[in-house]
Amino acid sequence: MPRHGLRRLVPLACVCTALAAACLTSAAIGQSAYPTRPIRVYVSFTSGGAADVSARVVGEKLAELLKQPLVIENRAGGGGIPALELLKNAPADGYTLGILSNSNATKPATIAKLPWDLERDFAYIAVTVDATMVLVGNPQKVPAANLAELTALLRSGSQKYFYGSCGIASIHHFAMEKYRFRTNAVATHVPYKGCAGAMPEVLSGQIELAMVTLSNAVSYIKTGKLRAFGVTTGERSTGAPEVPTFRESGVAELKDYVQGSWYGFGAPAGTPKEIVNRLAAAIERVTALPEVRNKLAQVGLETVFRGPQEMAAMMTAEVASFREITIAAGITAE
Repeated sequence: MPRHGLRRLVPLACVCTALAAACLTSAAIGQSAYPTRPIRVYVSFTSGGAADVSARVVGEKLAELLKQPLVIENRAGGGGIPALELLKNAPADGYTLGILSNSNATKPATIAKLPWDLERDFAYIAVTVDATMVLVGNPQKVPAANLAELTALLRSGSQKYFYGSCGIASIHHFAMEKYRFRTNAVATHVPYKGCAGAMPEVLSGQIELAMVTLSNAVSYIKTGKLRAFGVTTGERSTGAPEVPTFRESGVAELKDYVQGSWYGFGAPAGTPKEIVNRLAAAIERVTALPEVRNKLAQVGLETVFRGPQEMAAMMTAEVASFREITIAAGITAE
């Protein structure tokens, strides 16, 4: 080959190498500068519920730390399916996040075709709160004073009772059906678009019972407008320590009953790992703040931090667990 040919090839190779390095450097700079604009957060639940409250309380401090606003968008309806579809289809650049929960894990067990896959379509960032669920009743409509009496009443079938939940195949629906399946209690399900929708109905006596997140009912429990029959967690909630757990009811079939509920942040699959880790680290700092923990505790939410890998593993385990409950209790998406 002529020597002048070699001279032309060497500079060209250098140019290609330099361009590749420049692209990599540019991408790294872009990620290291993140975030440079507001971040949207989809919440697939109504305002005022546990998901919304946790997103806003954590989001407020997260925005201060990241020096960019977090814009919370409530996209309730459809059991959270449309909101997660929006999240799935958003650019994977860290500027669109969503609140994910184990309520999402109930959907694969009851719906044959979903527009998203929990293992494939999302990047998990961090769980931020454990939410206590509570079974409440209108004291003017339900004569039972505690869960043991209520269970006996519902088993007898002497009167038709209706219970509200926060949506079809929601975690609240599953929690109540798990209770009914274990105890042979009889009550008809009435789903609402979020826990907030069920509250006026049980307060007015349109329905007798409701399985909701404690944060939606705690103020009514404390004023006596609603009677709390039990929380579904393994331990009593610091937000309402006077309310016993299902396990404390004295009902033999409930001696090991536990059903948790949790919420956290996620992003579209393909979001750069550097951004996911940066957000997780920031969320870990925020969830350690006493101000955040106290504010969430006041509405019955326990602040926690579980990082990307743990959150992903939790979601996988929840999907398997709800499939088992679905088969055992015969739950459908109606």
